[in-house]
Amino acid sequence: MKQANSYLTRRNFAKLAVAAGVGLVAYKVIRFNLPVSNAKAKIVIVGGGAAGISMAARLQRALSNPDITLIDPSETHYYQPGFTLIGSGVCKASEVHKPEASLIPSDVKWVKDSVTELDPDNNCLKTSKSGTIPYDFMVLCPGIQMHFEEIEGITRETLGVGNVHCIYDFQSAQQCWTAIQELSQKGGRALFTDTWTKLKCGGAPKKINMMAEDYSRRQGTREKIDFQYISAGDKMFDVPLFCKRLEKIYEERHIPVTFHHRIKAVDTAAHQVYFEKTVDGVTEAVSHDYDFLHIVPPMSAPDFVKASPLAFNPETGKQESWVPADKGTLVHVRYPNVMVVGDVAGIPTSKTGAAIRMQVPVAVDNLIALMEGKTPTGIYDGYTACPFATERGKVLMAEFGYDKEPTPSIPFLDPGVEHWPGWILKTRVLKPLYFQGMLRGLC
Repeated sequence: MKQANSYLTRRNFAKLAVAAGVGLVAYKVIRFNLPVSNAKAKIVIVGGGAAGISMAARLQRALSNPDITLIDPSETHYYQPGFTLIGSGVCKASEVHKPEASLIPSDVKWVKDSVTELDPDNNCLKTSKSGTIPYDFMVLCPGIQMHFEEIEGITRETLGVGNVHCIYDFQSAQQCWTAIQELSQKGGRALFTDTWTKLKCGGAPKKINMMAEDYSRRQGTREKIDFQYISAGDKMFDVPLFCKRLEKIYEERHIPVTFHHRIKAVDTAAHQVYFEKTVDGVTEAVSHDYDFLHIVPPMSAPDFVKASPLAFNPETGKQESWVPADKGTLVHVRYPNVMVVGDVAGIPTSKTGAAIRMQVPVAVDNLIALMEGKTPTGIYDGYTACPFATERGKVLMAEFGYDKEPTPSIPFLDPGVEHWPGWILKTRVLKPLYFQGMLRGLC
């Protein structure tokens, strides 16, 4: 008789793979026996997203006498990697958010307000309702601002009109799933675009494209839909190994890809989208009709950040869209009492939650070193991750650093192909790890 434990079933293998993967991911950042510093200073954290709450939690544990103020106006905290899963019908909208108050550490002072002005020369900032707030050290992590208004004919409030959607918006992600189901029934031309600026989770536009195409195949209606991907860039992805696999997937699924096209406007009534095509310095206007359209707005640091001295880059002599910081230490290039963390940072890595998870321990160590009058020595290596959901049940786990070389957390799986353990990690593990580990300052 064959014993039940004499072989690995597919399910058991996946469990082992995921357990190993989670262990390896967590090992990179979990801090056991965290040293406690007696340094004292008033710390102000601007932003209550993934970076802000993680910083607050770790600093609270790492300081014996913490004096931490967190400024953010939000009532609700969103697990934003879940938006693509909402848009593709994998999870429900109710599963990706929690009250902000439930996540901020109890001993951290929460100023539920908006920052209107940053004055780093005088170590203070101004808020909409709470006046001027001084600091000794500031952690700048207000996230990203989406500029829907830069696409003529589109506003955030009118997403959905004319069957135009964007999974970067919580409400629109929900509408997107309904629209994908209708598209599969009715057929038509489905256009998926990206943007020309740096953006959070640069792989998201491709994820929703591939998941929508996969859904139509599972419904047996693929031949009714003309899927197209139209990109402002010149390649599918910056990392050669993952770029090659994405190109192959799009080729296998017969999804044409067009590069060098910036979306400029949408006529939602006529179902027409307009692009600016630039090749070899020659620019021309191009338009396409559509039945379903997914857009991505240009993105930047929030306006109050871009208008501040913190956005001035001494290397270019200009105000930038992102805040210049040392890519290793995450210390601001001109203000040594300012740490720059998360999407707002002008460093050469992708803007993802995985990047933030690796940045925060470095930023905490270096901030405490500065508080103690020491030179910061912690170095962030640029690690980031983009779990490409290529179809229901499979993920291409793109992990890499500043050198654009793969850095897989699950070493016994080929990083250049999609796999089921990555899907389990993406859909079942990362969200609990985020809420119960990362935001608590544990991983």
